Amino acid sequence: MKKLSLILSLLSFTAFSQVKPAADITYEVINKESQLIWQDVPFTGKPHEGTIQLTSGTLVTSAAGKAKGGKFVLNMKSINSVNPKTGETNKGVVEHLHSDDFFSTMRFPIATFIITKIIPTTKPNEYTITGNLTLKSISNVITFPAIISTDGTQLKAQATVTIDRTLWGITYKSYNFLAQMKDDLIPNNIKLTMTLVFNKSL
Repeated sequence: MKKLSLILSLLSFTAFSQVKPAADITYEVINKESQLIWQDVPFTGKPHEGTIQLTSGTLVTSAAGKAKGGKFVLNMKSINSVNPKTGETNKGVVEHLHSDDFFSTMRFPIATFIITKIIPTTKPNEYTITGNLTLKSISNVITFPAIISTDGTQLKAQATVTIDRTLWGITYKSYNFLAQMKDDLIPNNIKLTMTLVFNKSL
């Protein structure tokens, strides 16, 4: 009888151990419903700002809905500068952004951000995200808070991060490299504000 009980216990354990964990869920970004806004951080006066389009983007969650990872590809050729009041494009600024003084978009048409770590905070749906941002073939680690939540079958993510452009070799008129009056300098910091919407990958 004891032998039978032992055999049944072993069979139960074996069956339980063979149960596969629920699969992760991958979400694909919906470009038409998403927005990535850049804004410089000037010494004085109003900032320049504009948008950048994503080529692709994915977020991966556990079956329980906890964010686990992701990868994003930015279309640097889409970067523009728009007057927020009039909606007009600032062509001079756009041309300069695409030039070798800034993002050299002919030579470096894409940028990537690959998430390496996601840590939940104590607040609902809030995470601390760490990953590698590659611009102009230069990679740096950035960390920032984000809100990631489900809305029906969709996933929504909101985040803001400020980066120092000089870390990616963009030093044009930077106060780190030129001893000029501030009026003739361009701020190092660029703020990126993201509002992204995702659908489950089929």
